[in-house]
Amino acid sequence: MKKHRKAQAAAANQPASPGNEASSNSSPFSGWKLWFFRIVAIMGVPAVLFVLLELGLRLVGSGYSTAFTLPASRDGLKVFVQNNQFGWRFFGPELARLPYPFSISQSKARDTIRIFVLGESAAKGDPDPHFGLPRVLEAMLRFRHPGVRFEVVNTAMTAINSHAILPIARDCAQAGGDVWVIYMGNNEVVGPFGAGTVFGPQSPPLPLIRGAMALKSTRTGQLLDSILQRMRKSPTEKSEWGGMEMFLDQQVRADDPRMKGVYHHFERNLADIIRTAQRSGVGVVVSTVAVNLKDCAPFASAHRVGFSAADKARWDELHQLGIKAQDAGDPRQAAERFAEAAKLDETFAELRFRQGQCALALGKILEAQQHFQAARDLDTLRFRCDTRLDALTRKSASGQESRKVLLADAQRSFAERSAQGLPGEEFFYEHVHLTFEGNCLLARIIGEQAEKLLTERLTANSGAVQPWPSSAECAARLGWSDWFRAAGWKGVLPRLNNPPFTGQFDHPVRMQRVQAALATLASATQAGGISHALRVCEAALTAAPADWALYAELASLKKASGDLRAAAAAARREVELLPSDAEGWSQLGSILTRQRQFTEAAVAFQHALQMDSRDVVSRENLAQSLAALGRNEEAIQEFRRVLALRPGLSPAWLHLAQTLEQLGRKAEAEASYEKALMNRSQNSAVLVELASFCQSRGWFEKAAENYEAALMLDPANAKLQVGAGQNLAALGRLAEASRHSAEAVRLAPDFAEAHLLHGMVLGRQGLIAAASEQFREALRLKPDLLDARLNLGVAMLEQKPAEALGHFEAVLRQSPTNSTALKYVQQLRAKLATEPFR
Repeated sequence: MKKHRKAQAAAANQPASPGNEASSNSSPFSGWKLWFFRIVAIMGVPAVLFVLLELGLRLVGSGYSTAFTLPASRDGLKVFVQNNQFGWRFFGPELARLPYPFSISQSKARDTIRIFVLGESAAKGDPDPHFGLPRVLEAMLRFRHPGVRFEVVNTAMTAINSHAILPIARDCAQAGGDVWVIYMGNNEVVGPFGAGTVFGPQSPPLPLIRGAMALKSTRTGQLLDSILQRMRKSPTEKSEWGGMEMFLDQQVRADDPRMKGVYHHFERNLADIIRTAQRSGVGVVVSTVAVNLKDCAPFASAHRVGFSAADKARWDELHQLGIKAQDAGDPRQAAERFAEAAKLDETFAELRFRQGQCALALGKILEAQQHFQAARDLDTLRFRCDTRLDALTRKSASGQESRKVLLADAQRSFAERSAQGLPGEEFFYEHVHLTFEGNCLLARIIGEQAEKLLTERLTANSGAVQPWPSSAECAARLGWSDWFRAAGWKGVLPRLNNPPFTGQFDHPVRMQRVQAALATLASATQAGGISHALRVCEAALTAAPADWALYAELASLKKASGDLRAAAAAARREVELLPSDAEGWSQLGSILTRQRQFTEAAVAFQHALQMDSRDVVSRENLAQSLAALGRNEEAIQEFRRVLALRPGLSPAWLHLAQTLEQLGRKAEAEASYEKALMNRSQNSAVLVELASFCQSRGWFEKAAENYEAALMLDPANAKLQVGAGQNLAALGRLAEASRHSAEAVRLAPDFAEAHLLHGMVLGRQGLIAAASEQFREALRLKPDLLDARLNLGVAMLEQKPAEALGHFEAVLRQSPTNSTALKYVQQLRAKLATEPFR
């Protein structure tokens, strides 16, 4: 054994012979080559597998496109349309909002100036984008330069922030824009990857964010993400959009360390958006963001870190003393108490807002401005663009004029046009979303800068330049009227009735102002107001006969007027002009449903669902159409799909129950009815439907609850007041019923049914003369209103039987078999035969 080992060692120590060396080096996998092939194997094999998996997933149709613009064809023309699944990468399918629909030529005509508006919901035009910044900007520029064709494309989306706006901008770079408008900053904290987001990781490093988004742009990444989401999600986790209420547990202080990441990400993303525009030869208007400072109290407040219990007790005492003085109308004493509290802690946002109110009341304007701005910046539910984000926006455009980057200072301009330099409800519905007047002001500010970037084009193509149009002239071009103003407030009202707005200390006062605004607009929603709105819209269409949005407005107005045939024609024309509008198809379906054209309605709803498979409204309406066609099993399947997407949707439970009941499945129907009544809605129309159903079943107390909830959302609706009054009258609660009927008469003096109900309630209270006046007014407004004439006859029985007989005979001429009229005619003829002079 030892000899063998020595021999091995000796052989090892001997120098290799030339022949042996050649043999050793001839191996193809030695030295650096071996390491090269190892690296190729380690990296290449997974890469090949990734490519194969990606190709396989694309072949089977798995996943979705993450591009913002998608190629399509319309009437043989190659166009770009919006990708309704764009938001899935950032929010997931359950929570993603839809882009505003558009269809633009892939090859922009030489005589067209194309402007893209990038931003969030305020830029989009919430609550009604038909009258938002992009539409108003386009109307203004067309009015001012009648010889130029402007095309303003709305690429803004609800809930996104700069992380999502950057890829939108990169897609827009391929679509031939001339100017980009950037209006963003409200969602940097609460949007994707913000410090207070609910949509995923909070403020991770920027390379991780961009890497994750790049991975999710692949089908393989989307598959992995969906698997991870299923593993993480608990069965009870809420998976539907909940608005601003979703962020209640995501308070972020101004000095939170994560805010550094928020500001850094915003600055980098904004710089990259601008660089993308410059590489594409596009001019950029970067706008600061205007917010409601004066009439929007902080959503949430927090004390400074390390605040001792003793200091907090003293602070609370001073704060309450200040509130007491403020409520008593003594702003000077209140300001003194608040100032003492601020010495202990001035970082509590509500305190700073109250200090601003007191300073304003005392005429200390500069001090008030400082307090209101601080209150905005210290608000721990950060839904408004703050001072630091505003500064970064200004910095991005500073000294960039030669590179075609200009600043539109909306924040400053709104302040200059507001009383005491503090923007408030004159321009905002709530915290950031603009009224029509606010959008007109913003469009003018941005339009002035856009003109500077387009000087050569405008000089070459424009005729005589017109003055900037007024808001009234813009309204005429866009079909805006008080009917849409009322619709806007009704759209905002449900969110104002929910957290975090209900947590604002001035919420009751704000709601009083909103209710007063709706009351002044009540006539706009009645027949006369609808007729006026129709004239405005039709005049706008005469000037712009190819404007799809005007046809959408016309369809809504015709539907409200009861002219369903014209409404359907307008809706059909709208989807002809813009086939990618899911909402347009849904509206067409709802109109056809009211015409009882259920087969055609089902087709329209299916079109809507092809563009947005998660549209629960269209799917629920499709299910109702199928049920009306007798296709009950298919309808039940659709109702189940709706409820899988939104388990709390009351109408779906209600209509499912009715369908099950028709099939004799009573136990299932009763369970569904219970769920329909258990899930309260923040939609007035849904609540009214539930109330009407409860009335039909004799469940008047339940009906009263739903009517009350509906009236909280839509108090100026005279028809709703009548329905609530009728239900309360059935319950015998006549005093309450009388209040509702009187309010209906006040809101809509030309509404005959309101006078009828008021007369009936007054009659049951023994107020015969007053009741008779109401019945006469109802007949004046609507001579063929049978119940009004019948009730007037009853009211006249004792005092004026001859007149009463005339009314009953008139009823019989309209309705020869009316049993009540027949009975009274017989009685009165017999009575008058014996008492001819009464």
